[in-house]
Amino acid sequence: MSDLDPSAAGMRPRGSDDARGHEQRPWRDVAAVTRCATEAPFPPLQPDQLFFNVALMPYAMHPLVCERGQVARQQLSALRLADYLNKTERVELNIVNRAIEQMLDIPSITSVSRDDLLAIYTDEGFHTWMMERFRGHLLTHTGYELRQRESLSVVRVLALCAAVPATHRGMAIVAAASVTETLITGTLRRAAACDDIYPPVRGLLADHAADEMRHQAAFVRFAGEWVPSLAPDERTFLDSLLPDLMTAFLAPEVPAWREHLCSIGLDAAEADLVIHESIDPLEVGVQMMEAALVPRRLFERLGMSCAERFAQLASRWRPP
Repeated sequence: MSDLDPSAAGMRPRGSDDARGHEQRPWRDVAAVTRCATEAPFPPLQPDQLFFNVALMPYAMHPLVCERGQVARQQLSALRLADYLNKTERVELNIVNRAIEQMLDIPSITSVSRDDLLAIYTDEGFHTWMMERFRGHLLTHTGYELRQRESLSVVRVLALCAAVPATHRGMAIVAAASVTETLITGTLRRAAACDDIYPPVRGLLADHAADEMRHQAAFVRFAGEWVPSLAPDERTFLDSLLPDLMTAFLAPEVPAWREHLCSIGLDAAEADLVIHESIDPLEVGVQMMEAALVPRRLFERLGMSCAERFAQLASRWRPP
């Protein structure tokens, strides 16, 4: 029986307060794959409804966008949701489940059982299926097509993992999963955290976030046992890689945002102006630091110095 429960973590991730005091329940009672036997209805889309929290889309409030009306903002939110689902799917299949395949073979880890890892593996596959079904239903009921494409963030992370020596690639993908799984919960919650979000989007992201909160706790426990077991040279390697992984995953996907703006009728120069006037690099750096709170605290607690270099990278971020 799996013990994936946030309260079992060695530290309590931000956002998991609702788990405090709850009795630990088996995975089969709480996982979306077993709990969501039927799909929520898709009501008619209202003109004032969006698909993604506009607070995470500062460019959507720029005057050049506002003058194109609510339809343009709704279109931008659909494009942002499409990118977010694509990013999530690539993380689950190409990072987390690849990492779990490595983690299953790491000896002497007792804080996360084989059953736990296989439960997470199952969850991630189901999330991918759940999102694919959602795309189809959304197209049928609203006319919006959430097209699949590569995720720049995941491409950056996988490129970092591929560039390390072959002997360290297994460690690199485990490190990447430890980063992504301790970062994703907060974004899932924020993406639908406003009243004008189309209800099926809120339901999809809430079900996903409930699973990911348990995954976060499991990866915190795993890292707390795995990192101290590494040889000194492996810890040094990990310490140097982690800041780049966090930056690659968290840095805004500005080229995609430019494409989104052009798709609603702005020309290239106007899209560049909107990006320039909407995105404050210092604010982005602060947001990256806040998003990385759990992994920063985790690795600091484990005696790693990577948080300091990540803070430097975040403070120096500039739009490409």
